[in-house]
Amino acid sequence: MRNLSFGFAHPLSIKTSSAAILALLASGAACGSYDVDEGSLNDAELALEAAASGPGAVVGSVSGVGTSVGVGTGVGATGTGGFGSSSVATSTTGVGGGGTGGFGSSVVASSTGVGVGGSTSSSVTGVGGGAGVGGGDPGDPPPGGPPAVGFWQLDDCNAATTALFDSSGNGNTATRSANAACAQGLSGLGVAFNKDNDKILVDDDASFTFGQNLAVAAWVKPTAVSGSTPRTLVQEKGGGETSFSLDIRNSQARFTVTLTNGRTVTSRAPIQANVWTHVAGTYDGTFVRLFLNGEQVGQISAAGTLHDIDAPIRIGNNVQKERFTGVLDEVWLSASPTTAFEIAQLSCLRRPTTAVVTPESSGVVAPNTPVAYQIAVTNNDVGSCPGRDYFLDIFSPSGGIDVSANPSFFPGVLPGSTATFPVTVTGTEDADPGAHVIPFSVIDFNSPEFIVASGALDFELAEPTGCFVRTSREIFVKDLSVVEDPLRTTFTGPPGDPRTGAWTFARLMEDMAPTPADAPAMVEELFSTWLTDQTVNGFTVPARTAIQQVVLDEWPRSPDGSLDLQQAPLLLLGIVNRIDVRNLAEGNAGEGRFVFGVVSQGFPQQFTVILEYKLPASTEADVLDWANDWHALGSLPFPSEAYNAALQDITTRFAGRNAAPGKPNGSSLGQLRTNEIALAGPWELREFVLSPDTGFLRPETVKLTPDLGFDGSPTLADFVNQNEASIIAEQHTVPDTFQGNPFLGGSSFNNLTAWTAPGILNNEARHKFSLNTCNGCHGAAETGTGFLHVNPRSPGNEASLSRFMTGITVGDPVTGEPRTLNDLKRRNQDLTALVCEPAPTFAALRAAPTGGAAAGAAASRSAFIRRGIGRVH
Repeated sequence: MRNLSFGFAHPLSIKTSSAAILALLASGAACGSYDVDEGSLNDAELALEAAASGPGAVVGSVSGVGTSVGVGTGVGATGTGGFGSSSVATSTTGVGGGGTGGFGSSVVASSTGVGVGGSTSSSVTGVGGGAGVGGGDPGDPPPGGPPAVGFWQLDDCNAATTALFDSSGNGNTATRSANAACAQGLSGLGVAFNKDNDKILVDDDASFTFGQNLAVAAWVKPTAVSGSTPRTLVQEKGGGETSFSLDIRNSQARFTVTLTNGRTVTSRAPIQANVWTHVAGTYDGTFVRLFLNGEQVGQISAAGTLHDIDAPIRIGNNVQKERFTGVLDEVWLSASPTTAFEIAQLSCLRRPTTAVVTPESSGVVAPNTPVAYQIAVTNNDVGSCPGRDYFLDIFSPSGGIDVSANPSFFPGVLPGSTATFPVTVTGTEDADPGAHVIPFSVIDFNSPEFIVASGALDFELAEPTGCFVRTSREIFVKDLSVVEDPLRTTFTGPPGDPRTGAWTFARLMEDMAPTPADAPAMVEELFSTWLTDQTVNGFTVPARTAIQQVVLDEWPRSPDGSLDLQQAPLLLLGIVNRIDVRNLAEGNAGEGRFVFGVVSQGFPQQFTVILEYKLPASTEADVLDWANDWHALGSLPFPSEAYNAALQDITTRFAGRNAAPGKPNGSSLGQLRTNEIALAGPWELREFVLSPDTGFLRPETVKLTPDLGFDGSPTLADFVNQNEASIIAEQHTVPDTFQGNPFLGGSSFNNLTAWTAPGILNNEARHKFSLNTCNGCHGAAETGTGFLHVNPRSPGNEASLSRFMTGITVGDPVTGEPRTLNDLKRRNQDLTALVCEPAPTFAALRAAPTGGAAAGAAASRSAFIRRGIGRVH
């Protein structure tokens, strides 16, 4: 498949189309030579120049130039730019143009495609050495924009013919003198003028009648600009008469027109030798304007009409042999109204962006060894194009490969400039050893092709050694081979097979309810709590009645009218080991969790339901048994039935019926939590527990999270200050009441901010308190999270995790200091410390206050086994 990326450029900057060339050849267009000495009229030209300085002539010179360029951004939209200038010519103030910038010629990059986010991008060899990506050759769409009477791009210059094709479509073929050599132009080929008779001639045509509208432009690279003899760029002249002339004289670019009343008007501005310059002139019946590199540098009042003559268009030379010296390219001529913005577009030649990756490959690296790459992205545009805004889109295609790019956005990269994106790749023990291809795309939001370059990083990971924990198999399991196990997540298996439906919401509810027959009523009562206001710990939890349409109406019912749990609109997202929240004093070795996402009305809702079970334990040996059982999963073939069977053995021990004798219904459920914005705004978290009275689920306070009304209050500051040490150690609790008033929230509304209050003495305590609340942990300010840590999925797609889970650096909302958060890495360290003895290092860091000395603060092995970090989110 080819990746077609279409540039946005002024169509006149596009090179001659292959289709147009074929049409020209098919028409049998004649290729002739007009290399004839046409005589010399130098004296007449000098007389004309002298007249221009006398009575009735107006000659403008530049006394000031001002420019303004703006670039807008927006996905899928064009950038908005302005080109303006100001000059003083005689007594007339210059007027700048404006318009929409961000135009480029189309490009086609063809090679082996690499799929990125549903797109197919292609890699080619870049420029400047090294492995390059993106880019391609200019495309072939025909020129458009302001109608032109002639557009000679000169790329078809070759030794076999002197004919030069007219890309305007008007058939005004130009003829090059045989000695005028083809040369490297600014864009493709140009024509070099080195000998007296070098010239390009375009026969007179009716289309060369300009009246009150004329625009002429060319890219020029003069080797000489000094001297009083004009150096012709483009001119209509014959029989001693001149209609217009674009030339260079006395180190100035000049645009001269002759009016029907005999007046000759010239606008001029300084020009340099040996550099490419876009020179253009326009006349609109009122003003003569001169442009250099897309900027207006001269404007002279000249009301009237151009003198119409029957004469050819002469390029690079005239009948007096007032020859240009240097290389010409992209000669354009129009008899239509042309704006300053369109001239600016002509002076911008969009070229494919290229990217170079260094190093080309990581070589074989050990797990947890960061590899630094650089992706150098070069803006190859030519001329006065506005800068490009480059965004690097890169992600890991496989679990256990962490990819980070900072910064990932470079705005305003000017033509000829390079933006270098630093990228760090680290492979963990979770990743499969061997070679990994990490694709990336470079996006320019102002470019119609959107993806302007693409490629991949080559990363090779060595086999891990020693004792290690695989996060994706031992801590957070979300692989489709598990969450879409054909037997355990459906009821299609044999009814007597213990695997059938083992990990479904239905089976978990049946094992949790007073009796399996009570499960449908318990579930309906659970979701019906959103239909009316609830009072929890003295706080009102407002109803969210959309639960009826989003969940209850979508749920099929059995013939008796009860909810058909086997058709629950919930999809398993993951199975989670939270041994890190263990507390043996409370009879548990942490938690095992099932995370479900609501799927209704045809798509995944922003609504998750989490079943959080305690891992029953009474001794340190029980804790280590749980740890070793979870850890043993990592050594099993994956994916495999052996792995799923071993995982089911673990989940049955904590979620099966009568897993916790003496608890309500014999269930080890600690709490059921919901996170959603699908029913109403803002985001809300609720919590439910099994009632010892009814055996059904009832609303409960949200743990570690005060009512949102305390955010910013003196009460919050008092609580944090009074519990500073335990909060920093993340072993605190938040009581139902504080200072004699209800404190713990009945639900948690999330405005994505962080918890703070004037008067908090230790910002580290503030941070740890906020991080352990429901809304602080799920908020953008504290953890960079858009709310959900486990994102809902559609069938066949694996759930994605928040950056808080996988790794992110966030500025502290109070001090601005960077905080690096990676909760799965923290959980991995905890399990590793339990199963890979000895484990003093992580235990010491866990127990010690941030910044404090680890010496003397290290917990004993026994204490470490008995108590984990109290974070529950």
